[in-house]
Amino acid sequence: MRVLKMNLKSYQKFLAVGICSILLFTVYFYRDPERTPPLNERGICISPADGTVLYIKEYDGFPEVYKDGNKYVLKDIENYYRNGSYVIGIFMSPFDVHVNRAPIGGEVVYVKHFDGGYYPAFGSGVEGKNERNVIIIKNGTDYVGVVQIAGMVARRTVSNVNEGDYVTIGQRIGIIKLGSQAAVILPKDKYEVLVKKDDKVYAGETIIAKLKNKTLQINN
Repeated sequence: MRVLKMNLKSYQKFLAVGICSILLFTVYFYRDPERTPPLNERGICISPADGTVLYIKEYDGFPEVYKDGNKYVLKDIENYYRNGSYVIGIFMSPFDVHVNRAPIGGEVVYVKHFDGGYYPAFGSGVEGKNERNVIIIKNGTDYVGVVQIAGMVARRTVSNVNEGDYVTIGQRIGIIKLGSQAAVILPKDKYEVLVKKDDKVYAGETIIAKLKNKTLQINN
């Protein structure tokens, strides 16, 4: 009987520690620190997510994605990227801040949710297969897209902007829950990519690209 009570107490302690650990991790995961974007610099694109640059891909047009297991081309937005595009994938581990921010300021001209699978976020091609939100922001004649991509653990992507909204650079635009991937779409003929694979980036602060023939002159 005494052994049973000791085992029960040990189990209760283990359960209490487990619950506390989960609660602490949840609080840690949903943290939302303030960020200071380089507001005085024009012609830049900043990271929409905390994480590590997983890949940088180049396309002649808008990349193919998958919907319901089938290959699908976003013909309704291909006009934005007729001269080609860069896609920068950012892997967000469970320990990164998961609030997403606007890479440029401007008008939100496109918001769309696509159903899909939940492949590992670090896997190749998940930006075209997994559940995702696509957000495109227009500034002048430039269009920059953000793709929030779900993963095995992160089963929900949340966007809190709508078409017609105006956002400032670095403004919060959504969250991906529990570790996943964000991708940035840039018009290839207008932007120069400034980051490389495995670089660490921070949402709202790290400059990942700039307009071609522009010299960065950031005023702190």
